[in-house]
Amino acid sequence: MVIGHQRILDFFDKVIAHGNLSHAYCFVGQPQVGKCTVAKYLAAKLLKVAPEKLFTQPDFTLVQQELNEKTGTTKQDIDIDQIRDLCAALARHAYLGGYKVAVIDEAEKMNASSANALLKTLEEPKGNTLLFLITTDEALLPETIRSRCQMIYFQPVPRPEIKQYLLTQGVDESRAEELARHAIGLPGQALGWLSDPDSYEQYKKEVGRFVSLPKRPLCEKIQAVEDLFGDPSSPRRNVGATPGKSDHIATRERLESVLNLWLLLLRDQIYRQ
Repeated sequence: MVIGHQRILDFFDKVIAHGNLSHAYCFVGQPQVGKCTVAKYLAAKLLKVAPEKLFTQPDFTLVQQELNEKTGTTKQDIDIDQIRDLCAALARHAYLGGYKVAVIDEAEKMNASSANALLKTLEEPKGNTLLFLITTDEALLPETIRSRCQMIYFQPVPRPEIKQYLLTQGVDESRAEELARHAIGLPGQALGWLSDPDSYEQYKKEVGRFVSLPKRPLCEKIQAVEDLFGDPSSPRRNVGATPGKSDHIATRERLESVLNLWLLLLRDQIYRQ
């Protein structure tokens, strides 16, 4: 289910209807704003399959950062083998005779070798091939990649649209208003809280830390953020996850997610002044 982003959906409706699809799009925006959801929605539409059955469609491929099977820790990047497998899949004829669609989530995590391996597919797409690159910042992608994609920028979703969706899911009025307000324009945030209430409590603790930091003396500020430099044992997108001891990549990503949250909270405060 896509929440918001009607302008982007209308744009793709028009280009699909007129047969003017580009071969590659780069979706840019905040984590959990809905970039990957929209990409998968469009993939399902082009492949003529229900969204919930997209991963059973042989002409769809999703590439994302993986875990190292030997160590159980997060891989440092999207490696060249993943991109080679993707390019091989896109080079084949479509199993069902239509489009071949691929999504590279967190595309900025491709290393230099991976990005170079993708270039030929971007330069010489075969048949009805469509590629979505998902990123929080297009500047993190090589210029050679950016120049071969059409950029689509995602804005935060208005609070009423998030609230309305939550109401359709049976959430009561006050709870829907609270979750929509705290989501700060990120629908994925609110949906994650519905399925994992503990993560919402962790989020509120992180907000409390942000609000309290300016009032604390330096020594207390240092103590307050020490846990951010431990390794999280829970999923990397879970802001406020309990520290663990082994996954250094996930540690860095947790720190990045917390800093990103602080920036969003600061932006929200400035806009409300």
